[in-house]
Amino acid sequence: MGLLKNYRWLKARPLKAYPKPDFAKLAGTKSELDLLEYVRKIDGVVDVFHSARINQIIKGRSRREADLIVLMNDRIVFIEVKNYKGDLTMQEHVLYQNGQSRGWTFAKLEEAVGRFREIAREVGIILESDVIETVLACVGNGVVKESVQPKAITGSFVADSKASVKEILCQPREHFEEFDVETLKALKTLLSMFGTWDSIQFPNEARHDGDLTSPRTIREWRKKYCELRIINARGWWSTLFKGPQFTGELIPRQGDRIEVIDLDYEELVGLYNPHEMSDEEHPYEGLASITFGYTELQDWSKVQLITKQKAKASEANEAAETSAPQEGDIVPQARVINHLTGENEGIVFRLNKKITGVYWRNKMTELEWELKDATMAVNSAHDIEITSSRYIKSKKRWQIQVKTIE
Repeated sequence: MGLLKNYRWLKARPLKAYPKPDFAKLAGTKSELDLLEYVRKIDGVVDVFHSARINQIIKGRSRREADLIVLMNDRIVFIEVKNYKGDLTMQEHVLYQNGQSRGWTFAKLEEAVGRFREIAREVGIILESDVIETVLACVGNGVVKESVQPKAITGSFVADSKASVKEILCQPREHFEEFDVETLKALKTLLSMFGTWDSIQFPNEARHDGDLTSPRTIREWRKKYCELRIINARGWWSTLFKGPQFTGELIPRQGDRIEVIDLDYEELVGLYNPHEMSDEEHPYEGLASITFGYTELQDWSKVQLITKQKAKASEANEAAETSAPQEGDIVPQARVINHLTGENEGIVFRLNKKITGVYWRNKMTELEWELKDATMAVNSAHDIEITSSRYIKSKKRWQIQVKTIE
């Protein structure tokens, strides 16, 4: 750089147009971290994980976020934290603030639970069907109305304060058994492997979350380091005469040995932004820091935390797994596995190991079908009632119809 170019660079830097900070999101994150510290001190809590991003067993960018995942001695609790003001209500299981839809349903939290169950099973952790609970924690100044209720009969709760969250977590579950040492260790390891989103921070406190895509050296940095702090090592006068000299401080995940590296201030940092569903790029000179949310994207088929037991099931257990529920039976927390489209439309639920049931569209209200992606998303869990159950001998399978329980 020449002297004039350096001067123009210095003059332009304070005038640079950065993205505007999302102060509502920053306040929400603060509420999550405050609740995390509060919950961590509750008896029976082993560990708490913040903003965990749960991917699918198959490869892809699709993730589901859990604000807090609380690992306790006898259960796991997924908590969605809302820092809303005003009146909070629910209409058709969708959360509203002051009459405006916030687009949130328990189904989103239940989908994260469903993915977690699948991954846990893949890595060898076998969990009882009711050992995972969900909580909607409204910790802002909002008034939670009676209409804000979970769709599931059991295992889901609504809290209107930190104290209410504590009450839910402290309430004993007499039918639960504490995890054995091996399972507890495996669960803690698994939850720590999810990580969170990567993020880039701008000098004005604005922050964008997503997956870092470039430069390629980031793949190596994230394995050992949790953050890259970006600074111009030269003062104003040195920059004027010599030009900027950007360096990065790599903050280790373990230990306190910071590594200092040279950066090309014009090199672009790429980020896939899932909220905007777009890719964005910013030069190092326009960033204050970069946070690496995870060490690597896991291939869960190659992870084994507990050696899978392949002991042959007893005849009684096998019969219990394959026996069909009958008309009038209630199946708690049945999981949605598919949305049928075309001539025969409906929602397919997993009833047990080998049997499914269908909630046909012609048995639903029009609004219920229109909201299926929000209220009955794939992997979400619901309490259902069997409305018809018959065995088709020619096809050697059960044909079962169901409906959800309001």
